[in-house]
Amino acid sequence: MVKFFFFSFLIFSLSAHGQENISFLSGSTTTLSMDEAVIIAMANHPVARNISLLEQKDAIMRQQSVELAPLQIKYWQRSAASSGADRLWAVNQDFGSIPLYFRRAQHYRTVSSTQQAERILTLDELAWQVKSAYMDAVYYHERLEIMQEHAYYFEALISLAEINIFSDSISDLVKVSTGVRYAAYQSRMYNAREELKRAEMHLRQLLYIPDINIETSQTELQLYQIHPHKPFEERFDPVKHNALDVAMLEEAESAVRLEKSKLFPAVHAGYLYQNIEGFNNYQGWMVGLSVPLWAQPQRARIKQAQIDVLVKADETEYRQFADRQYIESLKSMLNGYFVHISFIKENLLVEAKLALDEITDDFTTGRITDYAEVFTKVSNAVYAKLEYLEYIILYNRTALELEYFTN
Repeated sequence: MVKFFFFSFLIFSLSAHGQENISFLSGSTTTLSMDEAVIIAMANHPVARNISLLEQKDAIMRQQSVELAPLQIKYWQRSAASSGADRLWAVNQDFGSIPLYFRRAQHYRTVSSTQQAERILTLDELAWQVKSAYMDAVYYHERLEIMQEHAYYFEALISLAEINIFSDSISDLVKVSTGVRYAAYQSRMYNAREELKRAEMHLRQLLYIPDINIETSQTELQLYQIHPHKPFEERFDPVKHNALDVAMLEEAESAVRLEKSKLFPAVHAGYLYQNIEGFNNYQGWMVGLSVPLWAQPQRARIKQAQIDVLVKADETEYRQFADRQYIESLKSMLNGYFVHISFIKENLLVEAKLALDEITDDFTTGRITDYAEVFTKVSNAVYAKLEYLEYIILYNRTALELEYFTN
């Protein structure tokens, strides 16, 4: 009777599991690969969409390099009964310093280069986040499937325990322990569903697709390969911040040149027309230079800019050093995860398979007497598979971060 109940329950559980469709969100569903998810994020996310607008701002900023002072037009008139009307026209324009305009245009170009390098880093970080979110969705989906796949063991055990609940062959402690373990597994199943829901919501948020559900075309986690098309010796070069560091240093140096150009004299010109009754009219041109009499404040600003160059150089040197150290740390973590993954695959998963096979045989032969022990064996086998999956996602998250810092 017990064996018949177990096999009937087992067939029902497997049929229900095969027909189950894991879906937590309403609306249409789109299946995406990781690369497709990154492409959609680059088209939809506001950070990516605003890149063209920010580039337009850079172009507008560069148009501000030549900024002339307002044109001054003056008119003066004096009227008298005896002498008629006296008039004076004057037009003046301050053209500023030509070297200043040249250096300012150069400085704006370096500022634009720095901002462009920062935007590239922002897009790379967005791609990294999308890949990580995609990996998490695959992980939580596969994690839930593993728990659902082995849930029938616990359900069959708790059902058998309930059949024998009034039997003297099962102690009260075993009955209570069996119920507690079953409830704990059901709780973990519920949390696994909620974690998958949150992972899918996070991925959809990064893709910025409000009304479409996302499913991953990848259903099983595999060890992520870093720059597979690069030679091995070039895969872990700390090049992430190189372009930004070069741009920031050039910007600081151009700021020094800009401050120095402010010591050059400014050019101004004007036209004068004067009409005085009883005298010859007078008209003429005026050209002059404006030279700063007190240059100490400007020289102080030049020294400040030169100090900024030294600060940027020190920051660049340290960041490159820190990047190298951090990359080595990530590589060390990656190696540690790989060793543990190999250990679980070659040992714990083999042990888990043997344990589950043995439990199935015990069910068929009716040799189960200690339900708590069987619960423990099943739990250890399932958690070995979950631990294997957990270390793969830890490996992949680290690999994606390492890819970001070496891209």
